[in-house]
Amino acid sequence: MTQNQVFRVALADIKANAQQKLEQYIDKQADTIAPFALNYSFDYNQFAETALQNKAKTTLANFIGFVRQTFDGLLASGKALQDLYYDCLAFCPNGKQVFHTWLESNDFGASRYIASSAMKIYTWFDQLPERIQRLVREKVQNWSVAALSQLTKVAHHLIKELVDSGKKTAAQVKATTEKTATSAKKTNSTIVATASNERIDAPELAPGMRIVVVVNGDWKGYKGIITAKWKANDNESWWVLLDHVVAQGSFTKTLFKPEQIQLEVLSNQSGSKTSPKETFTARQVEQKIAEALAEQEREQAEVELARFTEIRDAALQAAAVELKAAQEHAQKMAQDKEKLIEQLIEKDRQLVTVQNLSIKNQQLEQRVVQLEKALERAGQNSWQNTFSGQAATVVNSELEATIAPLMSEVERLNEVVLTREQEVAQLKAVNHKQQAELTNIVNLITNTNEMNSNQTEIVEQFVQLKTLLQEMKINEVIT
Repeated sequence: MTQNQVFRVALADIKANAQQKLEQYIDKQADTIAPFALNYSFDYNQFAETALQNKAKTTLANFIGFVRQTFDGLLASGKALQDLYYDCLAFCPNGKQVFHTWLESNDFGASRYIASSAMKIYTWFDQLPERIQRLVREKVQNWSVAALSQLTKVAHHLIKELVDSGKKTAAQVKATTEKTATSAKKTNSTIVATASNERIDAPELAPGMRIVVVVNGDWKGYKGIITAKWKANDNESWWVLLDHVVAQGSFTKTLFKPEQIQLEVLSNQSGSKTSPKETFTARQVEQKIAEALAEQEREQAEVELARFTEIRDAALQAAAVELKAAQEHAQKMAQDKEKLIEQLIEKDRQLVTVQNLSIKNQQLEQRVVQLEKALERAGQNSWQNTFSGQAATVVNSELEATIAPLMSEVERLNEVVLTREQEVAQLKAVNHKQQAELTNIVNLITNTNEMNSNQTEIVEQFVQLKTLLQEMKINEVIT
């Protein structure tokens, strides 16, 4: 093995390890965001490794949970399935059979057609030139799966003309493909008829052709597909993606010279005699016809399945819209119900407040009635008021002017009486030798008693005047 080959192998291993770590991280993240829970009917133990089992389940969950609406989404699903297919080839015994069994299982249901079509469309798209890829991405985002499947059968030079003319159905794309194939078949028949007596040269190498490595070395006998042409200093070479490298989960391409590789068809036919004309027996013709009819029926079934899938997707979308509208309506009704309950509680509070006010109003009315009765009784018990309002005002002012000095005199006399009583108490303790003085004091007390009599009369008059004043004020209030 040369140094360059060792370097390429080491670089391929590094890329493979990095890709594996990235996929493990993506798988780990995808496990946490699977769209919903699934009931698996397929035996995932057929996948050799636990990581491969988890990746298959995650890929299925993301695919089933995804409702395709764009071409980019379909490519993403196809790439995920294709990556899983390569992992099965690399790490799982009988990986190809296990993968196809899983794809045909009930876990996919009616979506198995979309899954297989997504893989086929992704593989076809990945091999297109970059310019055509950009054109396809721009024009076919909303095409159906069946139409995209038919588009994979169109030649590269016709893709631009087909997609530029607007959105196409599967039947329209198929009709274009059949028309092109018929025209090409007629052209080939003319060429074969013209050159039937001439020697047919071997086809030239081109991207997309299958080759076999014929040079002596480590790659001898390996098969692959030409991906691109490389030219330097007028020397042509070809980039080849070997099947062995793909089986290991890598996409590292190897550069070969034209003399180092040979077309796989020529290699298989080496040693056998070729004939420009090929004849078929009656059985072979019937077999070819049966195969063509079977292929046609299969394509029709695929178209019908694609149509059913699109109808189902549209129904699911409509159901989702209806469900969302129902949920919004239920939420609005719940909010309205809460508002009505709050209004009812507020009305109950207002009703209680009104009842309390009504009770308080009744109490006030009863109190008014009681006060009116009390005023009536007070008016009946009072003396007859013969004075007018003006006379009552004059009398009241005169009484107030008279009462004020009388009250002052009463207070003064009370103070005098208190003083005299204190003096009497002191005199009672005087010695018998002061009898003469005591006699005089007794006389003084006698005089004081007379004054008290006068004071009593004054107090009685004051009380009468005060009573009269109160009655007059009551009469004024009643009036």
